Amino acid sequence: MKKNNILLIIWILLVVLTAVEYTFSEVFRYSKIVFFGIMLASFIKYIGVAFQFLELKHAHPFWKAFSVIIVLLFITIITVLYL
Repeated sequence: MKKNNILLIIWILLVVLTAVEYTFSEVFRYSKIVFFGIMLASFIKYIGVAFQFLELKHAHPFWKAFSVIIVLLFITIITVLYL
């Protein structure tokens, strides 16, 4: 696929995930299942932004792994504090 098509698909995915997160957080307040869904969607959005828009896909494997580990650690800390 052309780079512009991939960027457009990622951008649309980001907008859709943001709209879904907002809708679910407003409709199902204080739901732990929705919280985990929002955390998962946030992780997917981070991967899309980091690897496509920040060009992390061309980085050294150490930085790719380090970036993903840091985000997973951050999400884990937020989840533990929420529960």
